[in-house]
Amino acid sequence: MLRDEAAAPPSSSARRLMQSRSICLLPRELEPRIAEALDAMSLAQPLRLRVTGAEETLPRALLDALDEAALGPDWLAEWLASDVMRLARLYREATGAKELRVRLETIADDACRLFHVDFVRFRLVTTYRGPGTQWIAPGPDADPLAENSIRRLERGWVAIMRGEKAASAALHALPHRSPPIAGTGVERLFLAIDEAPSPSR
Repeated sequence: MLRDEAAAPPSSSARRLMQSRSICLLPRELEPRIAEALDAMSLAQPLRLRVTGAEETLPRALLDALDEAALGPDWLAEWLASDVMRLARLYREATGAKELRVRLETIADDACRLFHVDFVRFRLVTTYRGPGTQWIAPGPDADPLAENSIRRLERGWVAIMRGEKAASAALHALPHRSPPIAGTGVERLFLAIDEAPSPSR
C-alpha cells in the first residue's frame, strides 16, 4: 500500500485519516442486480445532475432530480439517492464540510483527460458504471507518463482526494484524470461530492 493511500472507514475516524493522506480509499463492490440495472439504463439525454445544500436538504432534491431524469425504475433511483446520501455523510465526516455540492453525470468522452489537481479542499468520487477515475501517487517522483505509475479506481470504489486548497509541502494534492473512453461506446455514470463554497468566498 502506498504511503498516500489508505482505506477510509465509513465513520468519523475518516476525518482523522484525511489529515495525513492525499487519498483515502473505500473498496466496495456493487450488488449484481444494481450493477445490471445501471448497465441496462438508457437515457434519452445525458444526465447532468447538480444539487447543492446542507445534508438534510439533499435527499428530497436528489429524488426530485433523479425522477425528472427518468433514470430507470423507481427502486433504482431510490437506491442511487440513498447511496449518494451515505457517501455525502462520509464526505462530511471526513472533511467537516457544512454545505455540500453533489454532481452526478453520465460521461461518454475523455472529459478531464489530462492529469490535474482540483481547486477544492477535498473531493469524493465514485463511478457507478464504466471505468473509474485514474490517479497517481503525488509527490516529487510522480510521473504521469510512466504507465506503471497510474492507478485506477475499480467500479463502485470510493475515493476522497486531497485538492489544492488543502495541499501543503508535506501533503500534496492528488493528480487524477478521467479514464480515456472516447470512441469506445462506453458511458460512465460518475459521482463527485465537494464542499459548497460559502457566499463570502
